Amino acid sequence: MKTLILGFGNTILSDDGVGIKVAQEIKKRISDVEVKEASISGLSILEEITGYDRVVVIDSIKTHSGEPGELYKFCLDDFKPTIHLSSPHEVNFATAIELGRKYGYELPNLIDIYAIEIEDDRTFSEECTERIKKAIPDIVEQIIKDMSGRK
Repeated sequence: MKTLILGFGNTILSDDGVGIKVAQEIKKRISDVEVKEASISGLSILEEITGYDRVVVIDSIKTHSGEPGELYKFCLDDFKPTIHLSSPHEVNFATAIELGRKYGYELPNLIDIYAIEIEDDRTFSEECTERIKKAIPDIVEQIIKDMSGRK
């Protein structure tokens, strides 16, 4: 199974880069996956994931009630396609996948989406906050465990 680990984020905005950092750590532990880093949105996502059987997306999230370092797992059905588009940049992940399938892109059948609760995505820093740094090893373990259980 051709698998892509797709880490999203911006590595110069503190915790916003955690998706990329986790993806890099997974690559150190699993040799038969490809890892890509992305700071994109909209239809550009299709170019990154075309041709894979499985994609594991890892990104940051900032909610009002979550604890920094908390890991959330989603599936594509958890996201609603965008209804009203005034710009291609407004295309969310679910809409991009829906459009890609409609127009014949060779997209993965298995898509897992992980979001890591963060503290700080506004400070210019290549380092995550301490709470996020400490959470990364457990997050990596959990994602690898989930991946091996779902084939």
